[in-house]
Amino acid sequence: MIQRPDAMPPPPDNALGGAGESKGLDIRKYFYMVAKRLWLLLLCFMTAIVIMLVMMARQVPEYRSTAKIHLMRAVGIPSNLQQQDMQTILGDYAQTQRNIILSREVIRLARAKLGLTPQEFGARYRGVSVYPVHQTAIFNISVTGLEPAFCADYANAIADAFIEFKEQERSGSSENTAVVLSEQADRLTEEISKLEEALLAFVRENSVVGIRERGNVAAGLLGKLSRQSAEYRTQRMLLEAQQPLLSQASDEVVLATLEYGLPSPPVTPEEPTEEGGAVDRAESLIEHGVVAPRQWSSLKRDNAMLEARLISSRKKYKDAHPFIQETLHMLQQNEEAMKVEIQFALKQYYSQLEALGIKEKAAHRVEQQWEEEALEIDRKQKEYEGLQRNLSRLQRLYDLIINRLQEVDIAAGIQLESVRILERATIPGGPIQPRNLQSLFLAALIGLGVGIGLIFALEFMDDSIRYPEEIPRTMGMPCLGLVPTAHWKQEDDSSYWIANVDSSSGFAEAYRNIRSSLLLNPSGRAFKTVTITSSVPKEGKTTTSINLATSFAQTGYKVLLVDADLHRGGVHRVFNLQAGRGFTEILLGQATMDQVVQHTAVEGLDFIGTGAFPDNPAELVLRRQMKDFLAAASEAYDLVILDAPPVLAVSESSVIASQTDIALLAIWSGRTSRKLVQVGIRQLLSRGTHLAGCVLNNLDLTRMGTYGAYSYYHYYGYDYRYEEEGSGSPAGSSPG
Repeated sequence: MIQRPDAMPPPPDNALGGAGESKGLDIRKYFYMVAKRLWLLLLCFMTAIVIMLVMMARQVPEYRSTAKIHLMRAVGIPSNLQQQDMQTILGDYAQTQRNIILSREVIRLARAKLGLTPQEFGARYRGVSVYPVHQTAIFNISVTGLEPAFCADYANAIADAFIEFKEQERSGSSENTAVVLSEQADRLTEEISKLEEALLAFVRENSVVGIRERGNVAAGLLGKLSRQSAEYRTQRMLLEAQQPLLSQASDEVVLATLEYGLPSPPVTPEEPTEEGGAVDRAESLIEHGVVAPRQWSSLKRDNAMLEARLISSRKKYKDAHPFIQETLHMLQQNEEAMKVEIQFALKQYYSQLEALGIKEKAAHRVEQQWEEEALEIDRKQKEYEGLQRNLSRLQRLYDLIINRLQEVDIAAGIQLESVRILERATIPGGPIQPRNLQSLFLAALIGLGVGIGLIFALEFMDDSIRYPEEIPRTMGMPCLGLVPTAHWKQEDDSSYWIANVDSSSGFAEAYRNIRSSLLLNPSGRAFKTVTITSSVPKEGKTTTSINLATSFAQTGYKVLLVDADLHRGGVHRVFNLQAGRGFTEILLGQATMDQVVQHTAVEGLDFIGTGAFPDNPAELVLRRQMKDFLAAASEAYDLVILDAPPVLAVSESSVIASQTDIALLAIWSGRTSRKLVQVGIRQLLSRGTHLAGCVLNNLDLTRMGTYGAYSYYHYYGYDYRYEEEGSGSPAGSSPG
């Protein structure tokens, strides 16, 4: 059982994580990054140079000549005009003058001065530009063309044409301005006269003086009529609200009221009954205050007295007694009088209701008439005010034009500006395009920039694991060691076996470092069986298995190396041994370990080959013979190393690794995808494998610079032996 020595202190936290990340900006890292893809940089550089050379060869030489003009203000300008002119110059003046120089009129005058036909002019001309010198009144007129003399002549012609144009503009501007202003003044005079006539006619037709007073009167009447109409409507609604009392009167009264809304015809008197008859039903109108007849109270009182008299008389006399008959007659007459009063009250109620309705309609009609009158008065008032506003506006505009005419007369003799040629254009001494050196320099910069950009893009898009410190950071696993690239040619299968390599070489030292990392692993886990595998094929797992077993054997350990790749195993070729029977036969129970084990040239290192390739290797490793073999090998040897097939290629690798004490995962630097490695690690861990760490193969130390502590290979002189001219072969290119 191999255990970590108790006397040894535990390694630091980053001992198994490979080199620490370099602090700050590592220039050499980026230098080697570019050097690795130098061909791409040179390709972009040469492509840009060739494209620029082709463009330069096809480009016709162009020349440029520049004339300078100066715009000056004359002396003696009044202070107010000078200040206004300065504000104009500081504003849009420069842009205005530039557009004038490039206008069709100035260009036409300049072309006429050259005396060239349109075809001759087009064959020489390429462009013209005008721009002011910053914070000055100087303008540069630059002409670009195919002939030096043409450029100078055309620039001077444009300057002369601009001066002529400004002189014509000054001579005709005052006269033109006066003519335009006079025409506008005449037009405004005519419009003012028409508007005054229209205003006068409006005043005559509409008593304008009383319009405002009529408007106030109309507003007051409208308010009064509105209040009166509301009062009538309220009274009518109050009477209509009392109309349900008619339901207590006779049927004739109710029908007449509901159907026609008119006073009901007289009601025929009815004999008094115990309930009171029509009198009792109709008198409720009076009782509830709907109407108030004059004699109702006295009639009501007399009726009560007669009824009391009748009751007391009947106690003494019979109905045939003259006194009772007289009382009944008087009671009947009183009831007839009450009915007459009720009929009078009903007629009074309906008359009052009808009168209120008529008054309400009349008040509403008058209110509408006054509303129309008020709207008409308001319209006329607005029309009158609009005429007054238009007249005032035209008069102000007329006064402004008259004042402007006076200013034009004053400014007619004042020269606000003058133009002179400050510097005439001369024939250029050389072309402006193509500028060969500048163009080539620009092309070189573009090519180098594109090349470096592509290199960095490819570098950062590379998903492979390239450096040792990436393993703990991205995989969460320690890096037990790295194997540098072997810079010698492979002659046979044993070219990368450390038994055939100088023991002082960095290649051999790398496996001794891996051996030390296993012995000093921080977990302190004891192990006797080790599975070495990889995520995908061709990652150097077989070379790692062979050399790690050899390294342990060289220290005195008794080591057994088992070729557990039951698909493509070929480790026996490295030791120059026969395939024969091996691991397959042990799992099938057809042979024992002692019968198939073979001795190698290294003392203490024994080997078991794959044997025959079975059809069902995944089922074989699940047999009881697998555990029995591992137990027997652990008893007979200090260390048993199994070279298993790739994890993602076959399924039995995870099964084999789960049955050993620890497992190592080989990774090919710069080629293996991180995602594939992560999938392989997850698959191993999901089967219960104790993954001790990873080994990074084929690490080119020349591209790492001072990257962490890995430069010690060169620092201590562990350079590579067997170097020959030609491209180097990577470690692990032997089977696996």
